[in-house]
Amino acid sequence: MMTRNSRLAKLFETITDDLPTIGPILVIRATGNPAYHAFDPSTLHCTQSFKPDVDTLERMGLTTHRAIPENATAAIVELTRSKPENLSNIAKAHAALNLGATLYIDGAKTDGIDSILKAVKKLTVIDGSYSKAHGKTIWLTKNQNDNPFQNWLGLTDCQKNKDDFWTVPGIFSADAIDPASAMLCENITQPLIGKGADLGAGWGYLGQHALQEYPKITHIDLYEAEQISLDCAQKNITDARTDFHWCDIQEMPVKPAYDFILMNPPFHVSRKADPAIGRAFIAKAAKMLTSKGRLWMVANKQLPYEACLNDHFNTWDYVKQTNQYKIIHARRPK
Repeated sequence: MMTRNSRLAKLFETITDDLPTIGPILVIRATGNPAYHAFDPSTLHCTQSFKPDVDTLERMGLTTHRAIPENATAAIVELTRSKPENLSNIAKAHAALNLGATLYIDGAKTDGIDSILKAVKKLTVIDGSYSKAHGKTIWLTKNQNDNPFQNWLGLTDCQKNKDDFWTVPGIFSADAIDPASAMLCENITQPLIGKGADLGAGWGYLGQHALQEYPKITHIDLYEAEQISLDCAQKNITDARTDFHWCDIQEMPVKPAYDFILMNPPFHVSRKADPAIGRAFIAKAAKMLTSKGRLWMVANKQLPYEACLNDHFNTWDYVKQTNQYKIIHARRPK
């Protein structure tokens, strides 16, 4: 079955003679897409802020960047699940292109490619569209210096949300404090003391709350795979007891170090739920805690984490359950 990755690769196979041979070829939100093999690796300028994808790109021999180059000879925008981010990325890619260069936009239906196509067509002419594998690749030529997508450039500016925290549209719970995280903070039944960590810290709510409420915390490490979220966390938390780590929790080496761990672990990367991610977080937390360390976590009630907790902790219990969430307190890691 054709996948999203093979869709773009298949298109490039049919237009090989039209692809640029010199760079920089900009790829925004680059993944491990085999379509990139259509280009000399030295010509690709990949931007990506999600650490697992960065690691994949590095294994492919590609270097990732945060800055977008000028005078790109072509650009590829791979869609995410966030429409504001997608629109902003399209505007940034167009701005980076040389006149006459081509912008390719690739995404699945679940990424909103059809909505993106309609929005783009309202502002400029589309050269072509290629539909496969429940998605599309569309492309257009930069034929004017004026950016038709100028009004989209600011859609991912960092701004205060309604709870007065710095966030960026597209990251988890950007608009307000996540209800599950708020419920976890309300149901920590013993004071947090000593050195702690927040796994999958997002824009920093759990860490900020812990530092504010528990003065006997000596230090807290925030671990987050999305650099954009971590940038927000560094704006939201200015307490000197904090360090910030950009990493893939599932892959990082660990040793027992923490008296407590807080987490509201992710349970999907795509739109489909994947409880294996949360189970990996639980297993990692058990390895990161001291023998007397404690895990405080929240999860959607239906996610099957109980067997994993039995495997990695000698004792755990539900602190609170609602129709939607469960708060879990685990200790004595195995």
